[in-house]
Amino acid sequence: MIVGAGHAGGRVAERLRHGGFTGPIDVAGAETELPYERPPLSKGVLTSSGVPANAYLLSPARWNEIGVRFHLGVEAVGIDRREKIVALSNDASLSYRKLVLATGLSPRRIRSLEPVAARIFYLRSFSDALALRGRIVAGTRLVLVGAGLIGLEVAASAVKVGAAVTVLEAADRPLSRLLPPYLSQWLADLHERAGVRILCGRQVVLSKALSAAGRLHLDDGSMLEADLVVVGIGGTPNDRIAGEAGLHVDNGIVVNEFGQTSDPDVFAAGDVAAHENRVFGQRWRLESWKNAEDQAAVVASYLCGNPSPYSEVPWFWTDQYDLNIQVAGVPSIGEPAYERGKPGDRAYLAYFTTGGRLIGAIGVGCGRDIRIVREMIKAGARPDDAELIRKGFTRFGDELGRQAS
Repeated sequence: MIVGAGHAGGRVAERLRHGGFTGPIDVAGAETELPYERPPLSKGVLTSSGVPANAYLLSPARWNEIGVRFHLGVEAVGIDRREKIVALSNDASLSYRKLVLATGLSPRRIRSLEPVAARIFYLRSFSDALALRGRIVAGTRLVLVGAGLIGLEVAASAVKVGAAVTVLEAADRPLSRLLPPYLSQWLADLHERAGVRILCGRQVVLSKALSAAGRLHLDDGSMLEADLVVVGIGGTPNDRIAGEAGLHVDNGIVVNEFGQTSDPDVFAAGDVAAHENRVFGQRWRLESWKNAEDQAAVVASYLCGNPSPYSEVPWFWTDQYDLNIQVAGVPSIGEPAYERGKPGDRAYLAYFTTGGRLIGAIGVGCGRDIRIVREMIKAGARPDDAELIRKGFTRFGDELGRQAS
């Protein structure tokens, strides 16, 4: 049985069948639609000229062909590990031999925005994106709280259709957890040239509902009026039922390199799983498309009798305006060491190292290079100065070093 009908849960079911699992597969989830990919929600769904299509993992007919039974619109409310039964919110229950928890996240909320709740959106589902799409038109005053991937992608999409966009970020720069200071500044400049206003180091301390708008009071004493507010400040893992069932929980459901929890018959995958990463020797929880794909494959392989430990390099990407930005590894724990080109070039690539070891890279418009870098990071590569210079790289120079500081 799989609890959670999102991307990770759907991929586990599909890969179980591809791996030769012949037993029954039941998928139960609060989701009301079959599993789909979420990256298009903040981009193509908001900006497409026609009726946007959902990015389903498989068609309904294909799910029927491979024999996966879905129980949609119902939440798991409890797990009896001794009897191996999952209780559902519709008073039904399902038994299991092996259980996979792919319960995802719940969006973080901001108490100071409760008075303008009627104008608040959280972009977690296809229906969320459709509702937001219908409200963002030319002249709409849109405030985005959070300058992370979701916030900046929605900002880029909204300004394209003529909305007046303001982004509020509590940190001192956009994407501070993924990008070094000099690239955060480059990205902020890119948005501001497109007409987006970015206010860093600001938080909403009070809000009031007006007849035709919401008024937001910021901690510096300034005020904003907004027709819509999109909150994108991350999410909290839906690990409550796991904790109540006695599983080890610590900012997510703790799993080993095979996705196995503290109960050998229970597994977890996707945003909710706090997993061991063999490449970096750390336990963490990743919220990304690739992580959902990778962990689904690891769990399904183990359940099919072909254990293959999780040993993937983190990878994130974002499409903003006509640019594709990709991050491999964990650049934030290293120092910029080599670069090819300069920020603002159509193709820019930077390597980040720690003690001479390549631990991360950031690329703009160079997807093929990032694919290669991911394998280099996985192999523990130590870049050779002469070889990189031959390939057009330079050591990270004093000019950008000054910008970074």
